[in-house]
Amino acid sequence: MKNIGYRISEFINIIPSLCRGDQNLTDRWMRQSPTVMLGFTLPLIIIGCGSYGLSMGLWQGWQMSTYARIKFPMVVIATLGINALLNAMLAMVLGSGISIRQSLQFLFTAFAICALILGALSPITIGMALQGPAVIGEEAKSFHSATLLTHVFMISYAGIVSHTMLFGALKKYSLSRSTAIKTFIAWLVGNLFVGAQVGWISRPFFGSPGSPVEFLREDKFASSFYEAVYRSFINFF
Repeated sequence: MKNIGYRISEFINIIPSLCRGDQNLTDRWMRQSPTVMLGFTLPLIIIGCGSYGLSMGLWQGWQMSTYARIKFPMVVIATLGINALLNAMLAMVLGSGISIRQSLQFLFTAFAICALILGALSPITIGMALQGPAVIGEEAKSFHSATLLTHVFMISYAGIVSHTMLFGALKKYSLSRSTAIKTFIAWLVGNLFVGAQVGWISRPFFGSPGSPVEFLREDKFASSFYEAVYRSFINFF
């Protein structure tokens, strides 16, 4: 029981350290195995992204909200799995000197911080969903476009901030400042690109006006995330 209590206490104490981007925590994790890190970061990803996913589907009702709450953490974990290999390869190709194990640990930390930020932002998107117009109505199409653009901004913001908070540690473990900058940009672009497309395939998250509530779309491979953002931008303005 004492061991369980210690682990829970350590888990709770990690949250403010991650929010501050505490480099001492990063240094300590770098000396541990990725498995130990996963034990701390995976629950944060599930809780933070789960609460944000709930807010994404709330406009369409509780069924869509439940689907999104389940799917969004799965999308983030799938993105983490795909980028685990991609980030390690980019780090080696760019000559950063960062090992595969270290790139994994940076990735786990970045995604945990991202989940905390999204969890903190979820009350805003919950309020937006609750104050939205009826799903079927004249304003539904414009609100759907505004919702898509809002979530794109929120998730991109969380991803950029979480990666930026680790930039100091990345410079410390890279062979030079220039390779750290190149690795940082490559990781950020790669993670955002893969996450966006995995999320698009896993839609719907908040549903389209007039479309049935469903867990996955039959036409999930039709078009792309970037076409949808462009169309939403045009519809909104």
